Amino acid sequence: MALKQGRNYGIDLLRMVAMYMVCILHVLLHGGVLLESGGFSGQHLLSWFLEYGARCAVNLYALISGFVGIKSKYRVSNLAVLWLQVFLYSFGIAVAVLIVRPDFCSGSDLVGFAFPVLTKKYWYFSAYFCLFLFMPLLNAGINTLGKSSMRRTVIAMFLVFSVAASIAKQTSHSPFSLNSGFSGLWLMILYVLGAYIRKYGFWEKVPQPALLGIWLGCTAASLGIRITAEQIGIWLTGVAYNATVLLAYISPLMVLGSVALLLFFARLQCGNISKRIIAFFAPAAFGVYIIHMHPLIGDHLLYHRFSFIADYSPFALVAAVILCAFGIYLICSLIDLVRIQVFKLLKIKQRCLALEEKLKRRVYDIETRTKLRH
Repeated sequence: MALKQGRNYGIDLLRMVAMYMVCILHVLLHGGVLLESGGFSGQHLLSWFLEYGARCAVNLYALISGFVGIKSKYRVSNLAVLWLQVFLYSFGIAVAVLIVRPDFCSGSDLVGFAFPVLTKKYWYFSAYFCLFLFMPLLNAGINTLGKSSMRRTVIAMFLVFSVAASIAKQTSHSPFSLNSGFSGLWLMILYVLGAYIRKYGFWEKVPQPALLGIWLGCTAASLGIRITAEQIGIWLTGVAYNATVLLAYISPLMVLGSVALLLFFARLQCGNISKRIIAFFAPAAFGVYIIHMHPLIGDHLLYHRFSFIADYSPFALVAAVILCAFGIYLICSLIDLVRIQVFKLLKIKQRCLALEEKLKRRVYDIETRTKLRH
């Protein structure tokens, strides 16, 4: 496999790490580990430490989009290829389940799985679809504003949409409402932040180990505040206060930890062997999410399947969560690598690109004829 000159393989590795974090989150939450590791036991503390540490995964994907997108050529064909990938798994898995287990999926359900964006079968892809449509406007604004103006804009967005929004009560009618980060608007904000970091640099003099320390510090601080809030709630009311605001993607600590990891991996130097491994597996990273979080798989194969891990000793629990998440990641990666090869054989990317160019020429011809008439 030929290596691409000038490509940032540290960022490609971060895509894989972020998706692996997503697998950890789903083992902990959907798998039932967090629910079963109650109280203030070692299992409870370590499982929540893993949860807070991996929670920045979604922010990382949006930051990477801005970091890469500001220097990339905007092509609608890229979104078309991505949509075909999502459709293949969304509809294909549903059909397979309908055949094997018709009690899990009915024929009428197939309509929803055939339109994954409109029916929000995958919330992140629906939000990303919205972000993608605004990328040309965002890039134009970022490239037009100077460094000082962009810095003020980024700071203002952080203060309003992260700090203030975390303090304000999140309701559907709130002007600060971002649905705790489950929204296209939040992805746009992070896109702008990632693009700013790529264009102007950020924390250039902070050593790499310190960046990892910032991420770990944000994780520990989030957990510490949560435990403190729970204890205060018990002392005052007899019921533990659930500090979920710190678990939201918009939390300032989550944003800070995400930025630190982005900067760490952006500066990471990879050897040729590492680059080849990353170049082989990184394209399958998004497929891991689409496959294992298909609603029919998440609800029937993953939901509460890992709750037994909560009975392990604290450090055995950590090891089990890490291994189970790795198993999910590896299996889904291997499946999507097959899909990638099929797409290559069918020349899906080239066909989508050719269609995009044909449509561009068609639009150009229409615009030219319109101008001549006037």
